[in-house]
Amino acid sequence: MPDDTDILSLPLILPSQAQKHVTHNEALLALDVLVQLAVISRDQTVPPELASVGDRHIVPAGAVLDWAGQGGRIAVMTQTGWQFYVPRPGWQAYVLAEHQVAAFDGLAWAAQSEGAARFAQLGVSAEPDATNRLSVSAPATLLNHAGAGHQLKLNKAAPGDTASLLFQTGFSGRAEMGTTGSDGFSIKVSADGSSFATGLSIAPGDAVVELPAGARLPDGAAATPALGFAADPDTGLCRPAANQIGFAVGGVAPMVLSQTGLALNLPLTGTAVTQTRTDTGANRLLKVGDFGLGGGQAPGPETLLADIDQTDMPQGFFQTSTQTLGAFPAGENKFGQGMVMRYNNTNFTQIWMSALSDTLYTRRYRSSEAQPWSPWRPLFGRHNVLGPVSQSGGSPTGAVVERGSNANGDYVRFADGTQICTRVNLSAANASTALGSLFRSANISWTFPAAFAAAPMLTSDCDEADTWATNAAAPTATIGTLRAIAAVSKGAAMTLRATAIGRWF
Repeated sequence: MPDDTDILSLPLILPSQAQKHVTHNEALLALDVLVQLAVISRDQTVPPELASVGDRHIVPAGAVLDWAGQGGRIAVMTQTGWQFYVPRPGWQAYVLAEHQVAAFDGLAWAAQSEGAARFAQLGVSAEPDATNRLSVSAPATLLNHAGAGHQLKLNKAAPGDTASLLFQTGFSGRAEMGTTGSDGFSIKVSADGSSFATGLSIAPGDAVVELPAGARLPDGAAATPALGFAADPDTGLCRPAANQIGFAVGGVAPMVLSQTGLALNLPLTGTAVTQTRTDTGANRLLKVGDFGLGGGQAPGPETLLADIDQTDMPQGFFQTSTQTLGAFPAGENKFGQGMVMRYNNTNFTQIWMSALSDTLYTRRYRSSEAQPWSPWRPLFGRHNVLGPVSQSGGSPTGAVVERGSNANGDYVRFADGTQICTRVNLSAANASTALGSLFRSANISWTFPAAFAAAPMLTSDCDEADTWATNAAAPTATIGTLRAIAAVSKGAAMTLRATAIGRWF
C-alpha cells in the first residue's frame, strides 16, 4: 500500500502506525491549503515580510530568499515558516490581486485573459444566440487603440454577401452602411425596416459617388455658397431667392438663373463671341457694333416708300410714314421702319416695326409667294408676349402667355390652350382619421384660380415628413378635392401644395 494519495500526495495512515494523528493532521493541512485554492499573488518575487499564517502565493520564476528555487509552486505561510506544494497540470487558483483565475498547464500558471480564449457564444449583460453570438447590452461600447491606431474589420465571404453596420430602432432596421450585395459602399435608410432606399453609393472601381435619391443643399449666399471649394470658399453655387440658382464668384453672383430668365451681369468674352467686327465663325454670339449693327456705322441705306405693297421693292431697310401698309390692323401706328428679305422676284418677306411709344409699339411681318400678300402677323417680344391670351376657332389671337393670381392661387395660360394652376398654402388641420393601416385628413376643396375647359390632371404633395397628398375625388373643371395621407397619426396642421394641368379651350 502506498504512503501517499495519487493526486494531492496526502499522507495515508498505515496499519499499526504509531502517532496516527500526525499523519491525519498533515493530510488535513494539505487539504486546507489546496481545496478552494485562492492565492494573494503570482508575480511577487520577494516573500512578504509580514505574512500571516495561511497566506498563499504562487511563486514566480526568479524568486529569491525563502522562495528561491520554488518557481511555480504554491507557497503557504505556516506556524513554522513557508511550506511549498507542487501543483499538477489542471490545478486552478483564484488570484486575489488580479480578480481572475489562473490555471497550471504543467509548466507555468496562466490566466485565461493571457491566452487565446475561444467561446461559442458570449453575452455581456445580454443573451447571445446562434446568430448574435456576441451580444452586449450597455450604454456604450469602447474599442480602444493599443498604442497606435485601431481598425474594426467586417469581412464577408463573397461580393454578393453583406458586410455592414445596421442601425435599428426597436430591433427594426432604420439605416445601414457598408458593402451590401456588392463590393460598392452604400448608405441606405428605411422607414419600416423592410424597404430600404439608397442615399449614397460609391463604386469600388473608380470611387464615383452617386446620390440616387438626390441631395438638398442649404441656400447659402454669394459670400458663403452652399456648394464651394476648399481653396476658394466664396466661389460656387447658392440660392439667392426662391426658384433661383446663383453662380457665385469671389463673393458676388454675376449670373443668376430663374424660371423667367438668365441674369448675366458681366460681359461675355472668349471664342463664344465674335472676335472681329466681320467675324463669320459658326455658332458665335454677335457683339454690339459688329457688321455695323448697334454701333456708329449704319447697317445699310434706308428707302422712304410710297407704297410697301409694291412688288418691285428692293431687298433692305425701308421707312414708312402714312403710306399704305396693306390690310394693316386699324388703329395701329403706321410710322416706323422695316426690312425686306427677297428670295426671288416673287417670294419675299417684310418685317415692320412702329417708331413711337410703347403703347403704340408694334412689330409685324408678312410674306408673299407671288401674290396676294399674307395678313400682317405679330412678332412677339417683351412688350406683348405676356398678356391676355385669346383664341378664335382654335387659333391664338392674343398674347403668348397669360399669368394671374387671386385668393385661390396662381395660374398660367398659354396660347396653345395649356393652363397650369398652382396653390401652395392649402391647409389640413390633421391626419388622424384611420384609413386601413394609414391615417387621413378631412377632405380639402380647392377652387381653381382659373376655370378649365374640362377636368384637369391634379397632383399634390405635403410638407410634413412621412405624409403625402392625394386626390379625395375626381377633379372637375373648377374644383379639386384633396386629402393628406400619413404613415402615422398626425395631430398638427400641415400645408399641402397642388398643381392642376389642363386646357382652357
